[in-house]
Amino acid sequence: MREPTILRHRKNDHIPYDIVLNIMERLPVKSVMRLSIRKFKRLPDTCLRKLKSVRLGFAYDSENDDYKVVRISSVPYFAREIEVYTLSSDSWRRVEISLTNSIILYPNELEPAPFVSGALHWMALIIDGQCLRRRWSIMSFDVKTETFRELALPNYTGKPYCIALFKGKLTFTTHEKYGCQYSIWVMKKYGVVESWNKIFVVPFQRAPYCLAFTEYGSLLVSYCYTINPMKNPEFKFVLI
Repeated sequence: MREPTILRHRKNDHIPYDIVLNIMERLPVKSVMRLSIRKFKRLPDTCLRKLKSVRLGFAYDSENDDYKVVRISSVPYFAREIEVYTLSSDSWRRVEISLTNSIILYPNELEPAPFVSGALHWMALIIDGQCLRRRWSIMSFDVKTETFRELALPNYTGKPYCIALFKGKLTFTTHEKYGCQYSIWVMKKYGVVESWNKIFVVPFQRAPYCLAFTEYGSLLVSYCYTINPMKNPEFKFVLI
């Protein structure tokens, strides 16, 4: 197996269009944005009892020619209540999660849910049965059948960081060396655990926050350059 490529920084401060869309997806879901015709659709009120520690996903259902929004409410992080909004019916519906193990969703509400092979994806901590053994995994939601399944992660080192979309493929990122080195894995054949392949190792002089990939494979990261980021945070965005 060949060694993964080590990426270097690019001298380019331009934020591509697909990254702008990625950032817009992080906004609270109050409306569905239809950018091609410049129209907004305000969504109806939730059908869940209480919204807390919410995770979101937005996808196009090509089989039914419909747009869907998935909203998962956790108490505090366990996946408890799930609803799906469909644009054609202009309404929310409850759906059940079919996985038997306890699931704790990754506690970063701002990370977008990658849409790959007709499914939305979230990082999750799985608690197996009565032994309470914990392991990281990926929870996927098929937008056509509206069912959940679990996708296993590769045999990685370091700490799990996030999942994302890279050139149409599902990716998994880990970090090591106090957050100053990231390893990027790609699932070359969707749903096949053996197809995970580490393609990049990205070293940094200081720990960044990795945001997303562009359509052409560049990685957008941000750095905080203030002494006291809690009071006056200032960020610089870099493409590598």
